[in-house]
Amino acid sequence: MRCCIGETVINYDVKGTGMPILFFSGFINDMTTMINCMEPIFKKSNDWKRIYIDHPGVGETSIGKNITCLEDFLKVLIQFVEKIVKDEKFILAGYSFGGYLSRYILNKKYETVEGLLLISPLVSKDIENCDVDREVEKIKHKDKEIQQKIDDRILKDTKESTVKTNHHFLQILQKNATDVVITLDEFVFEKPTLIITGRQDNVVGYKDAYNILEHFPRATYCVLDKGGHSIQFEQEKLFNVLVKEWLYRLKENIN
Repeated sequence: MRCCIGETVINYDVKGTGMPILFFSGFINDMTTMINCMEPIFKKSNDWKRIYIDHPGVGETSIGKNITCLEDFLKVLIQFVEKIVKDEKFILAGYSFGGYLSRYILNKKYETVEGLLLISPLVSKDIENCDVDREVEKIKHKDKEIQQKIDDRILKDTKESTVKTNHHFLQILQKNATDVVITLDEFVFEKPTLIITGRQDNVVGYKDAYNILEHFPRATYCVLDKGGHSIQFEQEKLFNVLVKEWLYRLKENIN
């Protein structure tokens, strides 16, 4: 599906019916990454309208001249949300950079957001400032067959989700974001929240996500061992259980 915001045309996909959940992927990943990890969870449930999005710079989204910096990028996303969900209540879910985008949208649309899911979230827009041990050692499964399956799945997901990534545009976006001051977490968000991090994540780490917990009194915060930046695949069983429990809390809170 396509949504025109000025000269930018955002590609998105809708599955199921019910209250909308907007899914945002990582910086270089298209919607494939979120579809691959989330749809198996919704296999036996059709209670939620899942909206998967290619943000500008990835997938089938076409970038217009109305995006030249991070501020433009974020304004376009807000306009997209307003156009797609209109006055409906909705839920936000984001992986890595998508977690940053979700918190930004929450800040702008606070009154209409009913829940939040952050997966290995980028907390600051400047990835170089993440509080992370970049020398942390990856913990591998002793069962080499299990580890190979995980590695293959991550590699497959990365290849599939970056086929049409516009790396040049994203590099410019990252460069132009340096001097942008964007305030997040201005409110205390008292709706069901789930934050999942990996103890061995050497991209964004786990500490920054812990440090924003005071803004989310209804949050379950998890830091999982044997998990890096692709925690949704490295600890799939635990991940699925945690997300299902979050969905239960959402239903309970909404009804």
